[in-house]
Amino acid sequence: MSLIPPETTTFSAIVERLLKNMGPGTDPNAGGMARTLAEAYAREMATFYAMMELAHRSGYLDTAEGAALDNVVAVLGLKRARAGRLTGEVELSRAAPAPEDIGIPAGRQLTGLAADGKPLPLFETLEDATLRKGDTRVLIPVQEIQDDAGAAAEAPPVINPFRLTLMPRPILGIEAVTNPAPLRRGSDDETDENLRARARTALRDGEKGTLESIAAAVRQQGVQQVTVREPADAPPGVVDVLVGDTDFESDVEGVVRVESAIRETKAAGIHVRLRYAKTVFFQVDFQVEPTNPEMDEVTFDRLRRELQQTLALHMNELPVGAPVSRRKLEALLFGNPAVRRVNELSVETYVWGTDPGPPIKKVLVKETAGRLYGANRDWKLEPLEAARIDLELKPPRITRLRAPTWRLDLVVSLSSGEARTAEQVREALRGALDVYAARLSEDAQMGREAKLTFDSLQQSLKTQARIEALLGCDVTLETGITATLVLATNPAHVVPAQVTQLLVRADVRLQFGGAELVGVG
Repeated sequence: MSLIPPETTTFSAIVERLLKNMGPGTDPNAGGMARTLAEAYAREMATFYAMMELAHRSGYLDTAEGAALDNVVAVLGLKRARAGRLTGEVELSRAAPAPEDIGIPAGRQLTGLAADGKPLPLFETLEDATLRKGDTRVLIPVQEIQDDAGAAAEAPPVINPFRLTLMPRPILGIEAVTNPAPLRRGSDDETDENLRARARTALRDGEKGTLESIAAAVRQQGVQQVTVREPADAPPGVVDVLVGDTDFESDVEGVVRVESAIRETKAAGIHVRLRYAKTVFFQVDFQVEPTNPEMDEVTFDRLRRELQQTLALHMNELPVGAPVSRRKLEALLFGNPAVRRVNELSVETYVWGTDPGPPIKKVLVKETAGRLYGANRDWKLEPLEAARIDLELKPPRITRLRAPTWRLDLVVSLSSGEARTAEQVREALRGALDVYAARLSEDAQMGREAKLTFDSLQQSLKTQARIEALLGCDVTLETGITATLVLATNPAHVVPAQVTQLLVRADVRLQFGGAELVGVG
């Protein structure tokens, strides 16, 4: 961006142009009168052009530098962050890998709540970033917005990890934000490039009076769940602001901050109806069968906590009035690779009530009316109700689901030229039984009849484990009763302890117990 072509404003270009315009016969040599006068004039003109170019560039965001850039961004209400501000990194993430690149512009604001419940100062991302396709998280440098007032003036010298968790203007595709490391005060002023990046985002997000700007202003006060909408049952000029945070209405200071933020952001003549959602606490009860049947109790307890946090995060992000989908909850649980099977979810709901005491105090009271509806047996909520899971008051009750196990003890014969060791043969039999069990389980899950028979088991072991023949098979059921599996050649000769087939349910697990190996000489 240049006012005049730069190649025509240099000292040498001006001198040559002046000598050329003096006409023929002019002495162009150094030291001559004509050249001396031309050089003196050219020096002043080159300086003049340079000053004009500098003044021109100082008026644009992309080319202004230093103090000139400070003047340009001042039009947007921005100031260069000086030394002493809080700086660090934040992590923006999502649960599933990004299906495409997600752009994150510089200047995106973030905040959070301190340990005492008061809002932290606002922070801004310093540079453009991208969450790449296939990734789940990205780290971005941030700095404090120093406004010399409010939370910024009272900010501590260090902000502990995992406190910066709110984004007033959410980014589509980003599900969570936090600071993995402490945020500390820096010793350098903000660079020109970072200031330009913030200014570009301020140009895009600087509008006021819109529904999104009102929602962003409310989130800046530490509110995690807010819905701003124009109600269909009200005349034009009426806006509903629904705060869905648990018990936010009882936070007197928080209510004052939210009301003040709305007044400063809304357009003149707009009437805002500030409402607070009634919190409905969900306590989910179900059993989980781990993928690894040998999982110890310590590992299962860790899995239990992971599932509890997953459910709580999903429920706490639901908009006010949104129903709770049973299939969505089940999908979240099966999304954990350590989960093999989950039985049906049961839910109890609670709301705040009063204990007559003495002394009188607030307590959670179980609802008597059911909330199930529809063919999928989802849970419905009223327009001003918000579904939440509180991990301290009513955490999900998750217990271990132990699948019924049938133990198979085999007697097999091997070919005369068998070169494998006994241990290798048993490992092959174990793997072959797993393949056979998976096929029966698939049949049962698809609604087909799944039968454990001597002939089908023998064929599978011959193919997968390369044995000569299956000579015997004892099946110990989950009840402890042992039955001998035999061929169904003559059912009349089958004794009570023998069976020709066993129907396998989808939840039954076949386990290799052992094998007696008979060599053929």
